[in-house]
Amino acid sequence: MSKLTKLVNNPKQFFWDVRPVRVVRNALPFEIVMTGGETKKTQAKSELLLKKKKQLAKQSVVADLVQIKNSLQSLINDVPVSNIDLKNYQVALYFSGGIGSIYQVEQWLSTLKVLNKQAPIVIITRVKAVFEWLTYNTEFVVVYCRTIQDLTDLYERSDFKCILYANHGYKNFQSLMNQKALHIHINHGESDKTSTITNQAKSYDYVYVVAQAGYDKYEKNLIKKDMRKYIKVGRPQLENIPQRDKFKTDKTVVLYAPTWEGTHESMNFSSLQEFELSMVEQLMKNSDCFVVYKPHPNTGSRDANIKNINEAIIKMLDEYEHGEVILSGDINSIYSHVDICVFDNSAVAIDYLKLDKPMLMTDMFHRVKGRVDKPIITGAARMIKPLDAINIVSIIREELELDTRKIERQKIKQYFLGDFDYENGESTDTFVTQVLEACKERDMLLEGIASDSSDDN
Repeated sequence: MSKLTKLVNNPKQFFWDVRPVRVVRNALPFEIVMTGGETKKTQAKSELLLKKKKQLAKQSVVADLVQIKNSLQSLINDVPVSNIDLKNYQVALYFSGGIGSIYQVEQWLSTLKVLNKQAPIVIITRVKAVFEWLTYNTEFVVVYCRTIQDLTDLYERSDFKCILYANHGYKNFQSLMNQKALHIHINHGESDKTSTITNQAKSYDYVYVVAQAGYDKYEKNLIKKDMRKYIKVGRPQLENIPQRDKFKTDKTVVLYAPTWEGTHESMNFSSLQEFELSMVEQLMKNSDCFVVYKPHPNTGSRDANIKNINEAIIKMLDEYEHGEVILSGDINSIYSHVDICVFDNSAVAIDYLKLDKPMLMTDMFHRVKGRVDKPIITGAARMIKPLDAINIVSIIREELELDTRKIERQKIKQYFLGDFDYENGESTDTFVTQVLEACKERDMLLEGIASDSSDDN
């Protein structure tokens, strides 16, 4: 195997072996001998000379490392697209988020595999760690564009018909410069958080929503909008869930899946701040419960106190025989193996509706100033407050026996997830069809521009 082939297949083995040049302290081209009769002036001069030599050595190392980094950077950017004609790829998934948000792409991978069979896909990343993760965990062509110039060059030598976006990252604005593709926001979930109804949605040519709930959020909360661009495609992720083994227990499996603290306080619905360790401790004391803990990947990234609580719970359950901590993977793969869930206000609770099982939801809505109502999803769950933690076991037993929200939950399920036949892949088919139709529309629009230009000449 040639070195070039090795470089393309496994760039890490080339780049990860680069180590900083070791600086040997006090290593000088000559030796300074200090004698008892040496004056303070001579000693100070010698120490100054020694300090300068160290600085020069350090500067030399830094310069060498910068040169190495610059020389390798172009290679890193070229590796994923080497010997590939990008004009053969019709669709791009653009993702500028960091590794902590990789779940936003991960949940779409199985659906994108279906689309890839009819419209070849490239995944564009802006963070090296994300590029590496996707390269080694997927079979898609993955491109790393470190700078906006890299992105510009990529778009100039490609012919993408549609570009998909799984979030509202601020660097999405850089990708929107591509004027020859249709831009489609596909999101990664539809919670009641304000980030799901941002005015940024107007930047895209189309916004795919799950069902009526997603459509209504935009219609009721945005001004000067064109509702024709909001298309219901269902939730294809629910049809392409990676399966995992059942938990090895005959106890009642309770999943606690708190959300993170959000980018700002009006989006902070994390229960960890107020429930702390109390609920998990009560579940661990009960011999009938098997506790599963799956926090949001970004938990603790903004609040050090929440980070500490999260780490304490992980440590407790790591040492507990009848529990398990899950920090990665699709949370949907867990749902069929649990008996009841405890959620915060987040999109994962909406996905859980598909299984029509009882659930609890923490009431953290007092943090949102001026809000008098609660999201519709709360009607599908029994609400609990921090003081309920002491009685959490009895509350769980009651819900498993009576399922007090069952009738209301079935209505809410239809509102959030629609009438799609998820068991037979109807949502995936709808999503793929919509993207392919958008590709055809894009071609027609470009032909129209070309025709108008020829008429003008």
